[in-house]
Formats: sequence, C-alpha cells, structure tokens
Amino acid sequence: MFYKHLEIPVFVEIDNRVLGRVDKMLTSSHLFFSHKTLVTSPELYTLYSHFIDSNKFDSLILVQGGKVEEYSLLKKQCDNLDTLFIAFGGGSILDIVKYAATDMNIPYIAMPSTLSNDAIYSPVARLTCNEKKKSFGVKPPIGIVVDLSIVKKSPKQLILAGVGDLLSNLSAVKDWELSRLSTGEKIDELSFMLAKEAAVSILRYSEKDLYTDVFLADLARGLITSGLSMIHSGNTRGTSGSEHLMSHAIDEYFSDKSTIHGIQVAWAHLLIEKLLRTESEYNMINSYFSRIGLNSMIKQYIQFSEIDFMKMIPLAKMIRNRYTVLNLVGR
Repeated sequence: MFYKHLEIPVFVEIDNRVLGRVDKMLTSSHLFFSHKTLVTSPELYTLYSHFIDSNKFDSLILVQGGKVEEYSLLKKQCDNLDTLFIAFGGGSILDIVKYAATDMNIPYIAMPSTLSNDAIYSPVARLTCNEKKKSFGVKPPIGIVVDLSIVKKSPKQLILAGVGDLLSNLSAVKDWELSRLSTGEKIDELSFMLAKEAAVSILRYSEKDLYTDVFLADLARGLITSGLSMIHSGNTRGTSGSEHLMSHAIDEYFSDKSTIHGIQVAWAHLLIEKLLRTESEYNMINSYFSRIGLNSMIKQYIQFSEIDFMKMIPLAKMIRNRYTVLNLVGR
C-alpha cells in the first residue's frame, strides 16, 4: 500500500533470431492464450513469413499502420475474441496495435522490426486522424521482443532516427529542470533519472558501431527505459521537451515537409542547444551527432533553416501547455 505499482512487461527478449520463439517465451512466462492474432504489414509478412510461421497464430491482420482509421479493421476481426495481439513492425504498426489494444482491452506484445523511436514501450501512440497527427494515451505491452537479426536490416536513417529520439531525452530533462526553477513544477526524480541515463547509455558509440549487436541492444534497452520513465511519471516530461514541440509543429503546420520523427527531433535538439542554450551544451551534442552520423542525415532529410526554426517557435509553443526553453524566447 506504500508503493507505486507499475505495468511492466512480463518478459523482455533482446537477441538474434528470437522472432520464431514467441510461443516458447509465452510458455516459459506461464502466459497462455487460446487465441493469438499477428498484426503486421504485408511487406514484413512476405519478408519474414518463414520465421513468423514458426509460431502458432490463429489470425493474421495486415495493415500499413499510422492511421486511426485502420482501427476498425482490428476491431471488426477481433472484437468478440479473447485474443492476444502480437504487433510486428515499425512505430506505425506498433502504434495502431497499442491504440486498438487499449480501446478493446486486449493484451499485446511489441515486436519492433526497427528501432526508429520509443514506440516500443511508450505509453503514447502517434497516429494520423483526419490528416492530422495526434497523440493518444495507451497501455504498455505485456512483452517486448527485439530480434537484432531483423533490426540489422533496417535502413541507416531509421537506426539514426532512434538515436535522435533517445538522445532528445537530454534536452527534455533540461526543460523539466527549467520548469521546476521557473514555475515550481514538480520533478519525478526516478523518471528524470531513467530518462537521462537511457540517453547517456549510447553516448560511447560512433557510426561504425551502428549495426553491431552491442550497440543495437543498448539502443533497444535505452528506448525501453525511456518508456519506463514515462510510465512511472504518468507523462512524457522526461522524454519530450522543446525539441518534440518543434517536431510536432512541423507535422502540424508543415506536413508537406515533415520527415522521420527521430530525425526531426534531432534537428530541433541540435538548434535548441546552439541558439537557445550554451555553447558547451551545443558542442557536446554537435560532436556526438557528427560522430554517430546524425548531422549528415539531418542535412539530407531536413528542409528548414535556422531562420525557419526561429519563426517556428511561436507555433511550437502552441502545440501543448508545457513549459520549456522555448518560453524564454520573445519574453
């Protein structure tokens, strides 16, 4: 009665060639379901059917992910079933399953095909609704399976997007601390610590490490730990600050120029350090982004200048009522 109770996964598996062992993981964790539904994309099912078919699935639902409208397909096929969802795909697939599982009160397992963002364990789903991206609160998975042999086949830009999303925690916790000093907002110290340490865990790596087991495992653990930070605090304060507001502003007001979430967040993080914080903070992030390969990826994908960035700040501040370093601009 004196402790906070958290919804954490029954099991987490991070290893090579584990996609075909889901049934064994469920059994060893004493989890038994009379019906299991795999939700993935047509492309991924074609690529990995030989691994997927090693498990017993009673239903298969193919979606593209990312749109609330696809929820009706999942509800139609599973509304009256006592089933377990297994979500296999990128963030868009995971998010539509998280949304459906929450609304239908169905348990689910997250099996990311890449590590491009913290959707793997985030209690938030970002989905397009009426052509606009929106955030929805969702419940966490009962299990997480990261098959490194599959993640290694991800395009480089998606791996670096995951790096950008995770490193943005270092910006978000600064905004949280700034809000504590400026507004008296309370900091959840454990969530703060989890968010910060999750990001710090990958600072020792460089671009040559991107497809190694040790880096990808640490990236997966970092993204999962970020999710735990959000679940503990009940909000995204430690993982989403001014840099995410800027990225959401791009999605909301400049959707024709929007690109991969983690790359947008990394661009915003870099310019916030350069233009709104200190030179030493900027130098640290810029040096790491250069070493890991993010700076070149930002140049390739981002279509905005520093002037555009400054003009975008008033729009970003309207995204949500969250005090950040952006609130100091124009005071």
